[in-house]
Amino acid sequence: MLIRLINKLRALRRHVDKFRILFILIFVILFGSIAFSYFEKKEIWDAVYWVIVTVTTVGYGDFYPETTGGRITFVLVALGGIGTIAYVIEQLVSFSTKSALKKLFGTGAVKMKQHTIIVGWNTKAEEAVKELKSVNEGFLVVGSELNHTELDAQEIPHISGDPTKSETLNRCGIGDAKTLMIPLENDSETIMIALATRKLNPGIKIVATCETREHVEMMRGAGIDHIISYAEISGRLLAHSVTEPVVVNFIMDATTSVEGFDLKQIKVGEKTRFADVSLGAGEKVIALYRGDRFVFDFAADVMLEEGDYLVVITSSR
Repeated sequence: MLIRLINKLRALRRHVDKFRILFILIFVILFGSIAFSYFEKKEIWDAVYWVIVTVTTVGYGDFYPETTGGRITFVLVALGGIGTIAYVIEQLVSFSTKSALKKLFGTGAVKMKQHTIIVGWNTKAEEAVKELKSVNEGFLVVGSELNHTELDAQEIPHISGDPTKSETLNRCGIGDAKTLMIPLENDSETIMIALATRKLNPGIKIVATCETREHVEMMRGAGIDHIISYAEISGRLLAHSVTEPVVVNFIMDATTSVEGFDLKQIKVGEKTRFADVSLGAGEKVIALYRGDRFVFDFAADVMLEEGDYLVVITSSR
C-alpha cells in the first residue's frame, strides 16, 4: 500500500511539473505579447508573432524593440521563454524516442481491440501468424524470452514480459482481446496463463496445445476452450500417412489458408433454408454442425437453425 501510494504521488508530481511548464510558456507568450504591443505600439497579432519568433530563437529581425520598455520585455521573454520552449521540445523528443524504444523492445502497451494474443514464439506460433496475416486478423506476440530483432524484422507486434503476470497481460490489452492462443510445450505454464487470463477477461476464447494427454482435463478445468493434443493429432496423421496418404495431403492443404484449400465456418444467424444461404465463388458446404455433432447428409430444403454452423471449403490458390 505504501509503495503504491508513493508511486502515485510521483506520477502526480510529474503531471504537475508538466502543467507548470505549460503554464509558464503560456504566461510568457501572453505577457510578452501585451507588453511588446504596449511599448512598441504594434498590433497584438504582430506582438504575438514577435514573441513566438523570439522564444523559438528564429529571430527574423523584421520586428525588434526600439523602446526601453520593449528591450526590457525582450530580455524577460528571452530569459523565460527560450529555456521553457527548449524544455518542451526536449520532452517531445524524449517522448517520441521512448515510444519508439518501447515498441522496438516490446516494453510498452498496445491499444488494440478484438485481437488475438499469441503466447511465446516457436514454429507453431510462426505458422499461426501466417494464417492470421492471410485473413487480416489483428494479433500480437507476448513472451519473456522473445527475439526482438527477428520479430521487428517481420513487423510482428510484440510485448515483452511474463504472460502469467496481470501487468503483462494488461499491456497486451487482454480486456479487449478476442482470443488467447497458447502454443507452448510446457503444459503447466499453459494452465497458469489460462487461469490468469480468465481472471482478467472471463469471456475471452482460449485455445492451446497440449503436449501430454493426461493434462487435457486439467486444461479444461483451467478454462481453455479448445485444446489441441499435439501427440494425438500427430499420431493419427502418421498412421493415416501409411494407410491413406492422400487423406493426409488433403488435411494438410485444407488446414492452411496460405495455399491449397481453405476450410472456414459460417454461423447461421437466423432460421433459414439451406438453399437460401449465400456462398461465394468456389465455396462449397461440406458439413453442417449442430448440437455438437457434424451432419454430412442434408438436402437443399433443410431448415437451418440459429446457432448452426456450416463448414465450407474453398480453393485458396
